[in-house]
Amino acid sequence: MESKGKVLITDKVDDLLILGLEKLGYECDFRVGISQEEVDRIIYQFEGIVITTKTTLYKPTLEKASLLKWIARAGSGMEIVDVEFAKSKNIKCINSPEGNRNSVGEHALALLLALTHNIVRASKQTEKLIWQVEENRVTEILGMTIGIIGYGNTGSSFAEKLKMFGVKILAYDKYKTDFGNEVVKECEMEKLYSQCDVVSLHVPLTNETHHLANENFFSSFKKKIYFINTSRGKVVDTSALLNAIIQHKIAGAGFDVLENENFSSHTSTEKSMLEHLIQTGKIIITPHVAGKSFSTRKKFAEVLLAKIMALHEL
Repeated sequence: MESKGKVLITDKVDDLLILGLEKLGYECDFRVGISQEEVDRIIYQFEGIVITTKTTLYKPTLEKASLLKWIARAGSGMEIVDVEFAKSKNIKCINSPEGNRNSVGEHALALLLALTHNIVRASKQTEKLIWQVEENRVTEILGMTIGIIGYGNTGSSFAEKLKMFGVKILAYDKYKTDFGNEVVKECEMEKLYSQCDVVSLHVPLTNETHHLANENFFSSFKKKIYFINTSRGKVVDTSALLNAIIQHKIAGAGFDVLENENFSSHTSTEKSMLEHLIQTGKIIITPHVAGKSFSTRKKFAEVLLAKIMALHEL
């Protein structure tokens, strides 16, 4: 097969993707751990690039990409790519949110059950030989109203997991309509504010969603809520979240992401807020692993390869 040029792969991917690209006629340059500076220096050589979260493709980098025809993101979030500038250069941008939708949906459910059943707190106490029963009496989610903000791949996956729990599911998506069914009821934000016992975020990080969950957001709920975020850290204003917990507007919060996930770069304010959040005893934090199951790497490869093949059929 005639060569279609070179593809830069900047992180670990499943062999399925590499073999598939080679069958399409690409020469794969596999560089795990490549620095941003090195990407900027060599990107002019490549017709395609596969990235995870460690490489950014903003305008200064893309201006150097004279041959680039497509960008493939192994994952969902495209905030690390200047998509509009890429489009202006006729560079196709694809991602693979289908690849980890199930894993994220399961993780959101796990966070909710861990919060309502006091799993983490009770386990830590028992490890210290503290046997507290009444203090760890659980809250059943049966009969609760659960609100989902963003009904894409992960939001709909979370809803699928909830079907068996006997809950009422409400979903809001600014950019989708007519997605409701016999289980999930499509609604506006006002209904979520008035009815929800639980709210889970499943939105991308954009200028529009940055600090979507702010002081006004938390103060608008009529009930004390359980709050879940498995999307992006900067969708939530950490200070507003802390205030909502202190003001007893949040029964518990489970999140897989933080505004700043690089602890070594935390300012004194960021460090203080995180410490204060932990001290409330109302939160569970996991280190951005919701979409990183043992199965997702292969699923990402399958999805990306199918989409890259589709680009060649256009």
